[in-house]
Amino acid sequence: MDLNRTPAEIARNAAEEIRALNHVTLNTKAYETAPAVSEVVSALVTLVERMPQALQQAEAGLEALYDRDQIRLAGPDSSQKALAEAVSTVTVSLEYVRNDLDGVLRELKAAAGPLSNMGGPWPDEDDDEA
Repeated sequence: MDLNRTPAEIARNAAEEIRALNHVTLNTKAYETAPAVSEVVSALVTLVERMPQALQQAEAGLEALYDRDQIRLAGPDSSQKALAEAVSTVTVSLEYVRNDLDGVLRELKAAAGPLSNMGGPWPDEDDDEA
């Protein structure tokens, strides 16, 4: 684990890895067996399990910057009230996202369960008769 990167660099790399996964799996032949699908879904379960902490820590980081008066708001209304409202919008939205991730995680785990019992490739019936 390379911790000598900024949080933004790490998040961008994670996003790029998901983008690469999306490109590779455009061709369904990328999944050679059901266990290969299971491995991907299992890894995505882990990803979603870790996202709430990352979001909570981003929220805490924003709140700490706000508390230290280290945020400026761009735009026509850059008042302290507007800034407080903007920070509040971010923190409330991130809380909603964390709550929504509970449902995403629940459904991913529901998919991962049966996948973990799938094997393959299965031999053709003709192979069994030989």
